[in-house]
Amino acid sequence: MRHTKRIFAILLSLAMILTMSIAMSATAFAATDGSVTVSNKTSGKTYTAYKVFSATYTNDNPQKVAYFYDGSNATFLANLQADNSPFTLTGPVNGVYNVIRKTGKQDSDIIDFLKANKDNFGSGTTKNGNGGSLVFDGLDYGYYYITTTNGTAVTIDSALKDVTVIDKNQGSTLDKQEKIANGTWSYDDSNVDGHKVENPVPTANVGDTVSYKVTGSFTQYQGETKVVAFRFKDTMSAGLTADKNVVIKVKSTGDTEFRTLTASDYTVNYSADTACVTTITVPTVDNKGDFIYGSVTEYEITYSAKVNDAAVTRDEENNTVDLDYTANNTDWTDVDQDETKVKDYKITLTKQETGSATKLAGAKFKLYDAETGGNEIPLVLVTGEGKGDGTKDATVNNVYRHAKEGETGVEIVTSQTGIVEILGLANGNYYFEETEAPAGYNKLTARTEVTTINNADGTITVNNATGTELPSTGGIGTVIFYVLGSLLVVGCGIVLISKRRTNSTK
Repeated sequence: MRHTKRIFAILLSLAMILTMSIAMSATAFAATDGSVTVSNKTSGKTYTAYKVFSATYTNDNPQKVAYFYDGSNATFLANLQADNSPFTLTGPVNGVYNVIRKTGKQDSDIIDFLKANKDNFGSGTTKNGNGGSLVFDGLDYGYYYITTTNGTAVTIDSALKDVTVIDKNQGSTLDKQEKIANGTWSYDDSNVDGHKVENPVPTANVGDTVSYKVTGSFTQYQGETKVVAFRFKDTMSAGLTADKNVVIKVKSTGDTEFRTLTASDYTVNYSADTACVTTITVPTVDNKGDFIYGSVTEYEITYSAKVNDAAVTRDEENNTVDLDYTANNTDWTDVDQDETKVKDYKITLTKQETGSATKLAGAKFKLYDAETGGNEIPLVLVTGEGKGDGTKDATVNNVYRHAKEGETGVEIVTSQTGIVEILGLANGNYYFEETEAPAGYNKLTARTEVTTINNADGTITVNNATGTELPSTGGIGTVIFYVLGSLLVVGCGIVLISKRRTNSTK
């Protein structure tokens, strides 16, 4: 009986050795026509495929596969054999181990384990991604770990004759610029939370047009999530009014130039002007669930707004755009946010008598953008000019602001306080020209300059001297000459009359 057991044990051992030898022989002669195609790849990224395990397949069927490890990296081998490993290793036979998933271990357990051991996989095969798909071909059948330039895992998958995986690492991007009126797109090189920012903040007059350009890229996937639509939500503060003129251009992977989307390619919803929220939704799949755009699509969205008369307190007017995505057209997940700002300034003019603190009402001015010639700045009255009942209020300043399109400018007049305020001006140099002085005072003969400086309003005091009447006290003045002249005339008259009488009596 004992001999029988020994013979059975020997035969079982020989069978196991034969089975493993056959398996190892299959591995040694494994096919080298395996391939992995990476779709949705990021242009400009470098991809590297690392072989983790060798593999054999039954009739090239990935559902019937055996994995092997040659033990070439001692650290990785030790980790594979550790208690916390998701794998069981048997063998080795001729230095090669069978690799079997432990019962109860999930795919996520295996992926996390391999990611933690990515430095133990050797040199790998590297290729550059520059549009379209990228193919690793001529590979041994096996289990491969593929990363991008920054070391992020693209996929962990088997290489058979034709395996396609999706790079789900690249994220969508967002950047925002603005320009005032017909200026240039501007921001400086400083960086806040991954975005370039404007320093100093651009300025604009009330009524000016502020143009916005949102650029970046969106992808077919955000991580493991298939994206069915992207949403751009633009929110303007109260001092801005949207012009409702959105234009969207896109350039997908493989395209040579941007194309303009039609109204049927996206939807735009404008809220009431008081809220100034514009929501732009761009579907990325058709009604069959197929992608409309390439793996990476660059976009350019342009629109504009007017600076309205609410922007007169010199507070910054913000314009914020949020980029979100959805997998079900119901729940939205935030991707990124960027913001631009614009502000306006105020000038305060005080009119007073030269050499005293007496404030002067009734002085009239016009505002220009040059010391001579130039353009008159159109202004409209906001508050002041009395209390509305025909009387003047000595405590109320006359307040003006930059006129909007369609408004007619008026002349500036100082109030009973002698002070006027000009609101809603862009930063810069301005010139006051006095068109009429208060009664009894000399009118200024040249324009007076005032400058608004970044983060500071402009202030100016304009003095007027009294008129040309000569003084009546403090000297002999002119009255004495009038009196002496009158006396001389009377005297001469008396002399002439006396002389005539004398002549008549002779």
